[in-house]
Amino acid sequence: MESKSMCTKCVLPSTTPGIEFDRNGVCNYCNTYEAMKVQGEEKLKETLDAFRGTGREYDCLVGISGGRDSTYTMWKLVNDYKMRVLAFNYKLPWAAEQARANMQNALDILGVDCASWEFPNDIQRKATTKALKAWVHHPSSIMIPIVCAHCKTWWPRAFQIARDNDIPLIFLGSNPLETASFKKPGFGGARTYHRVSNLPGIVAKSLKEILLNPRYLVSCSWSLVAKMYLMAGHTSPYLRWRYKDITVLRLFDYIKWNEKEVMSTITDNLGWRKSSEVASPWRFDCRLDYARRLMYATTIGVTELRDLFSKMIREGQMTREEALDRLKTEDIVPKDVVEDVLAGLGLKLSDLHLGLGKS
Repeated sequence: MESKSMCTKCVLPSTTPGIEFDRNGVCNYCNTYEAMKVQGEEKLKETLDAFRGTGREYDCLVGISGGRDSTYTMWKLVNDYKMRVLAFNYKLPWAAEQARANMQNALDILGVDCASWEFPNDIQRKATTKALKAWVHHPSSIMIPIVCAHCKTWWPRAFQIARDNDIPLIFLGSNPLETASFKKPGFGGARTYHRVSNLPGIVAKSLKEILLNPRYLVSCSWSLVAKMYLMAGHTSPYLRWRYKDITVLRLFDYIKWNEKEVMSTITDNLGWRKSSEVASPWRFDCRLDYARRLMYATTIGVTELRDLFSKMIREGQMTREEALDRLKTEDIVPKDVVEDVLAGLGLKLSDLHLGLGKS
C-alpha cells in the first residue's frame, strides 16, 4: 500500500470506513483522537482494599485466555495487589495451543484456581459455519462480527460464576486501544452498540444488510442476535441491572496500557510466549480471528491490528516507521493456518470467496 493512500500521521488507509483527510494528509481519526486517561494506581489500590480480605474464599474473578493482556492482569492482581483470584476461562473451540499453555503456566506459577465454561453441544461451531456460509454471498465488513456471535454472549455466565462463588468483583484486562475505530460507522463499536440511542441505526443498517443478503434470515439465530445486543459487554444496561450486586473493573482504566511493559512482565515472570503460527503477539489466542483478519483486509483493506498500531502511534508508543515495519510481518496471516481453522468448520479458504465485494 503506497503512502499516498494512507494517513501521513498514522497507518490507516483511505479505504478505512468513515475516514477523511485534511490538507496535510492527516486523517480525522488522528485529528479527533483523545489520549488514554487513567485514574491512577493509588486509586486502584484504594478500590481493591474494599474487596480484599472480606472473609470470602476469593476476592475477585478474572477472565483469562492465555493472551497477553489477560495474563498480565492476573499477574498484577496476584503478585502486586495480593488479591485472592478465581480465574475464569471461556473455552473457545478455536483456542490456540500456545494460549492454553500460557494460561496453564500462569495458573500454576501463581497458584490460581480456574473455572472453565463452554457452549454445549457444539452449537458455537455450527452457528459459526452457518454465519460464514451466509456472509460469503455478500462479503461485508459490517457483518463480520456476526461470525463471532457466541463470543459476544458469554458475559452472563461469567457473572453467574462470580455470584455462585460469592465474588463481588470481576476484573478485566481488556485493552482500551483494541476496539477498532472503523467499526463505529457500522454498528457503533463493541462497547457502545447496546446503547438504546444506537438502536434505530442498528435496525436500519441490519435491514439493509438483510436486503443485500437475505440468507441471514434463515442462517442466523435471531435470539442469538438479540443476546448480542443485550449482553455483548459488561457495561450493557441489561447486565448492569441483572447483576447489580457485582462490580466490574478494568485494570487499564487505572494504569496505562503499554505494550512493552505488558510483554516484558509476562515473558520474564510467567514464561509467556506468542503462537508460532503467526508473527503478531496480539489476539492469537483465538485462531478464528486469523480468518477475520483476512475478511477485514479483503472487504475494506484495513485490519484491527492496523487500527491498534495507529492508536499506539498517537499515544507515542511507537513511531509510524516502526508500525509500517511491523505490519509487514504481523499483519500477514499464513493461508495454511486459516485453512486449518476453516477445516474444523467443514470449510476451505476458497469457500469464503475473499476478494469479492466491497463494504
